[in-house]
Parts: sequence; structure tokens; C-alpha cells
Amino acid sequence: MKFLKKADGVLQKVVIAERVLGAFLLFVMLIVCFMAVVMRYVFNDPIQWSDEIILILLVGFGYLCISIDVYRDEHVAITFFYDKLPWGAQRVLDVVRHVLIGVFFALATYYGVLIYQIKAPKTLVVTGASQGLVYLAQLIISGIIVIFCLMNVAKVLTMKKPEKAPEEIEEKEDTEA
Repeated sequence: MKFLKKADGVLQKVVIAERVLGAFLLFVMLIVCFMAVVMRYVFNDPIQWSDEIILILLVGFGYLCISIDVYRDEHVAITFFYDKLPWGAQRVLDVVRHVLIGVFFALATYYGVLIYQIKAPKTLVVTGASQGLVYLAQLIISGIIVIFCLMNVAKVLTMKKPEKAPEEIEEKEDTEA
């Protein structure tokens, strides 16, 4: 149990670093995109490399967002039937969900390595940077997501049954207010 808490603390720091990096990437994309629009439409002199840089940053940003959502277990879900299930059935579905997401991203990591090996020697047209940069985010972040899924499975398996159902807690708070 102590190991799980320590590991979760480390992963929380990884998520904080991902959020900071994501904010930085978003800021850089905003600046590059703004410069590209101004240069193209005001000065009629487009920045040739802006599209490639924005593409690389956007892919990285997207994978960072997916990773953060997987760790926090906040990705889009339809909970209509899930919320009506007993707690034990919800736990089983949670484990299955986290395992399936983990398997998907384990495959994304594996195939990311293969794609990276194919694309790394090739260069992007304008910047001359490696085409592998576009796939590097998939490779790295997918591996991190697999670790997050393992942590989520461990959290679900070690979770204790709540004393009251969430609906009862909400109803009690509503009547008290």
C-alpha cells in the first residue's frame, strides 16, 4: 500500500510536468500561428516552416491531454447504465476499461517504435527535421499512459467499498442545505 501511494505521488508529479509542458506547447503554437497569419496576410510573406512546427506541437499537445485524462480517469464516458450497477460490477467494469485502454496504448507504443524507425531517417520538407518527431510524442506518451493504466487498475483493486452510495451522499447534502 505504501508503494502504491509513493508511485501515485511520482505519477502525480509526471502529470504536473505534462500540464506545464502542454501549456508551453499551446503557447508556442499560439505564437507561431499568430506570426504565420500576420506574415501571410499583412506582409504577404508567409513563414514556410510554421505548418510543420504547429503540426509537431499539436500532436504532442494532443497526446499530453490524452495522458492527463487517462491518469485522472476523466475521459469521456457514458455513465447512464454504469451508475445503476452495484459497486462490485462497477469495479469489474473499471478494471476491464483500464486494461483495455492499457492494451490499446501498449500496442500504440509498440507500433510507435516501428513507425518511428521507418520515419526517423526521413526529413520534413521545409524544416529538414526528422519525420520521426511527429511520431515521437505517440511513442513516449503512449508508454506513460500504459503506466497510468496500471496505476488505475491498482487503485481500483485496492479501493474499499464506500459506506454510502454517492447518490445518498448527494441527497443528504441537498437536504441539509
